Amino acid sequence: MAANIANAACATVGIEVELLAPAGSDRRALAELIAKRLNGSVRAFFHTDSEPSKVQGKPLFYHLTQGFAVHDAHGKLIAKCVDDITLQHDLNKDAPAAPGWYRLVSDEIRLLRLISRHSQADLPIAASLQAVGELFGTQPQASAGGVYRLSDSTGASIALAAPLPGERERACELITAPLAADDHDTLALLLDCATELGFLLPLEGATHLHFDGTPFCHPATLQQLVNTLHPQREALRQQLHTNPHCRRLGAWSESLLASVNAADFSQLTWDEARPRLAQLSKKELTKYCDFNIRNIIVPTAGKHTVEVRILPSTLVADVIQAAIDQFQTCFAQVIAETR
Repeated sequence: MAANIANAACATVGIEVELLAPAGSDRRALAELIAKRLNGSVRAFFHTDSEPSKVQGKPLFYHLTQGFAVHDAHGKLIAKCVDDITLQHDLNKDAPAAPGWYRLVSDEIRLLRLISRHSQADLPIAASLQAVGELFGTQPQASAGGVYRLSDSTGASIALAAPLPGERERACELITAPLAADDHDTLALLLDCATELGFLLPLEGATHLHFDGTPFCHPATLQQLVNTLHPQREALRQQLHTNPHCRRLGAWSESLLASVNAADFSQLTWDEARPRLAQLSKKELTKYCDFNIRNIIVPTAGKHTVEVRILPSTLVADVIQAAIDQFQTCFAQVIAETR
């Protein structure tokens, strides 16, 4: 897979780099420095994630944490700095919550979506649930440990706001807006800011590349993509120095490989092929693998992409750019062989 950016197959690529703020700092500091460099601005927003639940019958709790979007002087989104729940090892789990940092928790993702639309992430914790409480005709109630609980008029729980302990404000996934294939400057600026602030590489850290998925929405092309990457998986991991501590990686399932290589698959239309693949279970068609194609099969807002997940975290933009060029060339060859 030789690199040649002239053969770029995908018009845009989004980049996610998992980083860690130094002790005493946080992801807001990185967003603010980037905005300063661009004469831009920072907007706080709520970032959605999930975590395993210890409550019987509720396998997941969903939560909102404070993220920060950076816009340039013209209002264009450049990057976001958000929490990443997979980053655990380097944080002091016993550290008390830093002032102003909290999360909103619910076992119902739809309620959190409602909250994220009606609340503001720069509000103090005491006010974070008030706007949603007004929709239900109730008010959040303060309880032990600085927690605020919101219930409906029958007492059924809606959500709670809790201080964010354990140095979670240090975790920082730096997410670029989709970058043009020939944009080599934006990522360098972002990582230079992180380096200036002393940001670190987490033990579990990874870099993810989100390539525009449109060229792969053809059964023959998707089949060729899978059959090109799957045999090279281990060699690519070795070449790109995949972090052995990275979570949520792995090979494609046998069910997915069989479906893509069915005798009639390459002759289908995309409207026929996509629903067939979408019938696979979440385990069979997971996004937590080395090469994530789920986003072009199951609609995911803002992520119609093919995602490469095997790069380690790095603060060196040239390392990431070399990998982008390498996969662009590979994808161009895949497309050329099937069109």
